[in-house]
Amino acid sequence: MKESGQRQSTVRIADSEENALMELLRFMYNGRLAPITESTFLVDIMMAADKFDVISCIKLCGQRLIGLPMTLESAVRCLDLPCSISMAADLSEAAKKFLAKRYEKFLSTKFQDELMRIPLAGIVAILSRNLPGVASEKSVYDFVLRWADLQYPNLEQRREILSSSLLPMVPLARSMTNVILIDQPSCIINFSLKREHCSGSFPSGSMRSPPFYRAGHGFFLSAHRRMGPSNFFFLIIQKLEDKGLVGGTLDYEIEVKTTPSLEFTTLWRRTTTTGCRQGFGCRVPWPEVIPDDSPFFIDDKLHIRVHVKITPQP
Repeated sequence: MKESGQRQSTVRIADSEENALMELLRFMYNGRLAPITESTFLVDIMMAADKFDVISCIKLCGQRLIGLPMTLESAVRCLDLPCSISMAADLSEAAKKFLAKRYEKFLSTKFQDELMRIPLAGIVAILSRNLPGVASEKSVYDFVLRWADLQYPNLEQRREILSSSLLPMVPLARSMTNVILIDQPSCIINFSLKREHCSGSFPSGSMRSPPFYRAGHGFFLSAHRRMGPSNFFFLIIQKLEDKGLVGGTLDYEIEVKTTPSLEFTTLWRRTTTTGCRQGFGCRVPWPEVIPDDSPFFIDDKLHIRVHVKITPQP
């Protein structure tokens, strides 16, 4: 290192690195590592050793960590180790197994606060290993949206993470063929829904779109069929639990494209406030929706257009 040719040198570290650096110095002088049983502290020492390129200490810390029980803090730290650490892949895999086991019942209210602080790699590990045993896909979908809202305040980042890493893992989200084309000036969101899904193959009786956002407020479109004497097909716009940046008046409108005009026809519109948590939408008698000559299906797809406009309070 550049300091090796100097008579005096200053190595600057953060306050949080002090204890780990002292252990590293002791190792460099006597070749031995204290019998440390706290896994988080071992991660600290290993990171210090990586920073100053003490290969033998990195290896020893990694070997000890593999043999120690993981904690939540050490597992989260091991998910994001630099590739320069030789055992990074093994430690990351051990951390994922620990998190998947700890949060086997990840929908339980007992763990929600902890889970909201776990990084993306941990959430992916938890979902990939525990989804097959989950009874409610809707609850998983809600959990994923809530986690993303807290972890990624930036809208574009949140959309990217949801679409690329999380929603493809959730069957409820995969089941809806949606093309979210957002026309920002006119606040228009377009969806398409396959006839085969509308014919009654909805998971748990309903389908939900990925979220879309206006002025920091999150929304989703829900489509479901209610069997029984009424036998209707419902399209509902619902709000996510969010802390919108703008309060004021909220205008909703749902349109569908119909034949033979191939133009959008308004099914429903409503004005409310941004603080309202109630879902709003429309219903269409099922016998009018599903026949082969239904005016609502074009190339076996139902084309839906949603307008959401927020007018800020003066």
